[in-house]
This record gives sequence, structure tokens and C-alpha cells, in this order.
Amino acid sequence: MGMQRKRRRSGLKFDRRILILFAVAPFGCLMAILAGLFVTWYLAPTRFVNARVSDMSEEYAQEIVIMAAADYAENEDIDRAKEILTRLEVPNPTQYVSLVAEEMIRTNRGTVDDDIKNVVFLAKALGVSTVSMVAYVSPPTATFTPTDTPTPSPTATNTRVVDTPTPTVLPQAETTEEAVVDDEAETEVQEVAAAAVDLPVPTDTPEPAPLPTDTPVPPTEMPTSEATPVPESQYDFVIVKERLLTKDENGGCAGNHNIFIDVIDANGNPLKGVQMGDLWNNPGPVTGHKGDDRPGRAEYDLYKDGGYYVLVKSDPSAGREVTSEVTDLLSSDDWKIGIPRLIEAGYCPDEGTCNTLWNSGVFGVGNNSLCWGHYSWEVVFQRTW
Repeated sequence: MGMQRKRRRSGLKFDRRILILFAVAPFGCLMAILAGLFVTWYLAPTRFVNARVSDMSEEYAQEIVIMAAADYAENEDIDRAKEILTRLEVPNPTQYVSLVAEEMIRTNRGTVDDDIKNVVFLAKALGVSTVSMVAYVSPPTATFTPTDTPTPSPTATNTRVVDTPTPTVLPQAETTEEAVVDDEAETEVQEVAAAAVDLPVPTDTPEPAPLPTDTPVPPTEMPTSEATPVPESQYDFVIVKERLLTKDENGGCAGNHNIFIDVIDANGNPLKGVQMGDLWNNPGPVTGHKGDDRPGRAEYDLYKDGGYYVLVKSDPSAGREVTSEVTDLLSSDDWKIGIPRLIEAGYCPDEGTCNTLWNSGVFGVGNNSLCWGHYSWEVVFQRTW
């Protein structure tokens, strides 16, 4: 009997230990996690050494451009700004600055932002300026409102009028004394009249002199000016078309999500074997990869939360490195496409409707009832020689 009680007690002690262990273990794990976070965040945080800017996301790359623009605005040293931009490791830093400025202007809906203004001025210093950049930094033009000019009332002319008495003819029967008096009166009248003629007549409004008459000149033959030659582009490949396909062209909101690119020569003939690329120097598709029926066609696939700045990376027929213009950010995200292009392609009729229907990229703003993830683009590159 005593042995059984002892066993029961020992069993109860064992059970209590397990309960205490289960009660203390979660608290211990929590303290261990907190201690680990404290060590990794404060005592020995992870440090990235020798990381390239080109390995960072597009947002951080834009921060480099904003930093270079702010430095140029403060120091006005373009060489120093170019040195900062070399960290981007992009083929054409000047055009990338222009693209960042255009993107910032398109997405900004408030007052003039200092960062955007600095980037626009940096792009201008690098030799790139667009209509939207000029319009963004230009002050508003004052509107002239015509006012009614009162019609002057006629001015009365102050003209002096002299009453000249008329001499009276006396009959022959009057005496000589009366004749003498009449002669004296006539003489006085003549003197007054002469004095009145010599006096100037004052006027308030001078009479205008007659206007000179233009003498017609015989017509002469105008020299014919020679046509000014169009300057050659600084790029081997220029963009002659870039547009968002309409909803019908793209097959609706469950349709394609591509970038359709055609590369042609100066005469409009398709070029096969041209290597496409993006602003980060990544290789893209080669024209003709879709079949011999479209030798100049190359296609990118687009997905949500993505996009490309497309350019011509190489042309084997050139025998050298080639330069190319770069497209805008071609994406299937509403907020990257922008409301003006959505309206232009017919996805919404006006800005107010777009603000209601689109995916703004901000939680709770917009209904996301357009075609997010299913937009396509058409781009045509043309070789300039």
C-alpha cells in the first residue's frame, strides 16, 4: 500500500515538471527570438559591400538620379553630376535621366516638386529637353483681358470772333463837322479790324497735319530659299512608333500582355537578327525569332509589377556597336502606364473615370476594374542609315 502511494507521488512530480517545461518554453523561445533580432539589427547588422547600383531596384536607381540632380542644383558642377550618374552603369545615362524626369512628371499630380525640377534642370544641362519638361518648369503665362477704351468726346474749339462794325454812308446834306467825325470813326474801325487780323486764334485741339501718302514700290522678284537639309540623328536606331494597343486590338482584358517590336532599315525593310535589350544592359529577344514570316519582329512578355525600357542592343550587319533611343517604361501595370495613355487607347473616357476604375498602385485608391496585367505595346525602331 505504501509503495503504491510513493509511485503515484513520483508520477505526479514528473507530470508537474512537464507542465512547467511547457509553460516556460514559449517564453524562452520568445526571448531567444528577441535577442537574435537585437543582435542582427543593432549589434551586428548585415552590411552589403561592393553592391552595384545596377543590382538595385528601379526605385533606388531613381534616387541616384535625384541625388545627382540635387548636387548639380547646389554646386552647378556638371562633371561631378556625371560622375555620380556613372554608378548607374546604364548604356546612356543622359537618356536615363530624361526618362526619370518624364516618369516623375507623369506621376506627379500636385504642385511643382523641387526634386522633379532639379532632375529637369539636370537633363537640360546634359543636353536633353522635352515639351513636358519645359512646360513643367515654365511659369504660367498671364492672360491678357482687353478693356473697353472710352470714346473721346468732341472738344469745343475756342475761336475768337471779332465783330466788325459796318460803316454807315451819310447823306450829302450833312455838315462838314459830321463828315469829319465819320472819317475818324471809319479810321478807328479799320485799325480795330487790322488788329484783329494780326492776333493769333487760340485753339484747344491742334489740327493734325496731313498724313504722308505711301508711294507704291514696283514689285520685285523674291529670292527663292533653298530647302534646309534635315540633320542626321545622333542615334543609329530611332523610335518612330510607340503606342499602347487598344482594348479591342489586345483581345480584351483577358488578352495579350506583350511588347510587339518591329525593326526596319532606313527604307522600311525589316531587319532580321537585331538583338534587343533593356536599359540595364540585359539581352532581349532577337528579331526573327517568331518565324521567317516576320523577320523584323521581336516580342517581350509582360507580367504584373514589371516592365522594360527597350532599346536596340546590337546589329550584326553594322559591324560595330550601335546606339539606340530608349522607349518609355513599357509595362502592364496601370499606374506605370499612366492615365493619359489609358485615355488615348480608349480604356477610359476621361481622367475622372480613370481615377475611379484604374489600379493606382496605392491600396484603396481605384477600383482595379480595368485590365491590370493585360496590356500590350507596339514599338517600331528604324535604322537611320
